[in-house]
Amino acid sequence: MSAFRGGGATWRPQPWQDGDGGGGEPLSDSDSEEEDFPDDSTTPLGNYITHGLKQLLDAQQLCDVTLLVEGKKFMCHRVLLAAVSPYFRAMFTSPLVESRLTEIRLEEVTPSVMETVIQFVYTGEAGLSLDTAEDLFVAANRLQVMPLQDLCSRFLFEHLSVENCLGMYSLARSHHDQLLLRASLRLVAQHFPRVARQNDFLLLDPGTLGSLLASDRLGVDSEAEVYDAARRWAEHQPRQRYAHMPALLRHLRPGLLAPEESLRLAQELGPGLADGPAGPLRPREGMFEKKIVCVDLKPREDESLRESDFTVDCFDPRTGKWEKLAALGSLLCPGCTAVGGRLFVAGGILRGGQVSASVHEYDTVRDRWLPRPSLAVPRAMLGLLGCGDTLYALGGCNRAALLDSCEALDLCTLRWGPGPRLPLPLRSFACAALRGRLYLLGGTTLEQNRAVVHSGVLIYHTLTRTWSRVGLDSGATCLAGGVAVRGGVCAVGGYLRDATKFLDGNYTQLEPLDATGRVLFFREGRGSGGERGGAPAVGVAGTDRGGGGGSDRAPSPVVFPGLPRRIAGGGVARWKRRIYVLGGENGARFYDSVYCWKPGWRSWVQRREKLPGDTGGVSQFGCTTLKFPKKHILSRLRLAQEGRSPDE
Repeated sequence: MSAFRGGGATWRPQPWQDGDGGGGEPLSDSDSEEEDFPDDSTTPLGNYITHGLKQLLDAQQLCDVTLLVEGKKFMCHRVLLAAVSPYFRAMFTSPLVESRLTEIRLEEVTPSVMETVIQFVYTGEAGLSLDTAEDLFVAANRLQVMPLQDLCSRFLFEHLSVENCLGMYSLARSHHDQLLLRASLRLVAQHFPRVARQNDFLLLDPGTLGSLLASDRLGVDSEAEVYDAARRWAEHQPRQRYAHMPALLRHLRPGLLAPEESLRLAQELGPGLADGPAGPLRPREGMFEKKIVCVDLKPREDESLRESDFTVDCFDPRTGKWEKLAALGSLLCPGCTAVGGRLFVAGGILRGGQVSASVHEYDTVRDRWLPRPSLAVPRAMLGLLGCGDTLYALGGCNRAALLDSCEALDLCTLRWGPGPRLPLPLRSFACAALRGRLYLLGGTTLEQNRAVVHSGVLIYHTLTRTWSRVGLDSGATCLAGGVAVRGGVCAVGGYLRDATKFLDGNYTQLEPLDATGRVLFFREGRGSGGERGGAPAVGVAGTDRGGGGGSDRAPSPVVFPGLPRRIAGGGVARWKRRIYVLGGENGARFYDSVYCWKPGWRSWVQRREKLPGDTGGVSQFGCTTLKFPKKHILSRLRLAQEGRSPDE
């Protein structure tokens, strides 16, 4: 029943009648409110609008503007084009006569591309292929259909290769696409010698070529490769391009050339060009080699050892050889991290049991440790992370308490200041920095003088200077190794619980512990820095026996197998695309093994090499990956520094 009032209809429900009184169908035993109650799923209004607009387009109804492309006509709806594209909005709302035209001619776009653009505007879908994505990207940029441009950009990003990265770099640079620009530039730089031999390299304009030659990220072994690339480009069109060579050669770094290379350039260029500006004495990316640095692999129980015997060891996974660096002394559980090409070691427990506040930076050219301003508070079992121009010393403990404080070192001025206070006191956590965020996984906090594992992740957003906290249903670990991987961070091994008692700086082990062989992966939050940092996902790979796998919230982009053995306190570092686990412990057992794994491998692989020396195993040492200048570059850097004072 309905009553009409004021031209409108007001619906009134009929009085309830059961089957006996109303003549309707009687209720059966199977009838229930749950069966009649509507579910929660409703069709969004946007779906109706999209479907309706597509029907109008297919039927060519209510169309009020025609786009003319190379003689082919596309009838569309003016209001939809204006709603999606600022280009059309400005065209249709301007006071000029073009805003009132019913037929608009579009240049520099093909009918097939325009058809795809219109299809996307009406449906939000576009069929992409390597043959069409680039033209569609250009058209979307010109017509300012930003969602389509972003879709094409991500498609091209996913299909980047050494063969097409140079063309993608030029495309992204001319259309100001930062995602594609950074990714393509990274690939061009990494494979510069190979890219410089491609035909597309000869088509670069002088400005683009100059930007490449100035980059620190070029994967060249010698500065002569940079010169040879510029020369090849110029000789392709010598009459037009030789005039650009003086400007291009300013990007060379002659101080990095070997004597025979300098002589060759002088003979080919003559004194006028060869004796140009000296350029920075800064090696390119390809002039470095990465190695894994381990701080203090000596058993401190050996009373015959002196402080100078506690060297810093360096492992080259490429050759499998160990090298010794300058001595730093005995340090248990120090903070250790590399920021760019700078290695820092902070805090730790000294051989006599005192907690250190000292900070040192390693000079890779002179192989020596440089003292830096000390921490305000002595710390061990801390997190030491670099992000941008700042070094963070987070949490940890000393003889007084577990710490929730943080100190921040300005890497330009080398001055410490107060950093962001942690939401809770924490030590022995896995940590890593990734995309402007600091991640602290697990670790140990205090509850009534007893150490308990923190089953969560603390995330510090360096841009907003705020903390967020995410709980882990799967639990977490302490004394695990942390490392950043593509798309997230992970904690390797560790203990699932902490059975120590903390009182006046003394750590009393109440019962033996058993380590775990699992790898906990935490997906990077891709939100705007909100309370949860996006939509994190946690995956736990491996069980305590090192097998199996699973996920607690959502599938993770990286699938980790469990470790071959239960390990806590191991040195964990990333070398190229591989993750290395060195040494470690399980209760009273210590290991000297070296394991590695990279995405795609079904299990961890044990290297033939072991930790150096006959130690029987070591744990809780500083470990990170550091870039070292290659030997031929190192010799030139040392020669260049001979005339400088020691403190420079």
